Amino acid sequence: MVQLLNITFDGKNISCDYIPENSNKIGKVTVDAVTREVTNIEYSEYKFSKKMYVAHVRAKLSELLDIGQPIPNEAFAIWY
Repeated sequence: MVQLLNITFDGKNISCDYIPENSNKIGKVTVDAVTREVTNIEYSEYKFSKKMYVAHVRAKLSELLDIGQPIPNEAFAIWY
């Protein structure tokens, strides 16, 4: 699980802070809204699977862009 906080969308990029597994170790991800590529990463200091969490954050941000609803301030990405 990863929590997405402070989600913002400026029309070009969507970004958020993220916290993996309730660790309180905050990171930040920015994704281009058109290409859906990650344009900036500040990795969380959580010591496990850094790239996996960013991949889930990117996927969730992309999903939020696709649903056609207002972008929420917070979201969760959960997998099993």
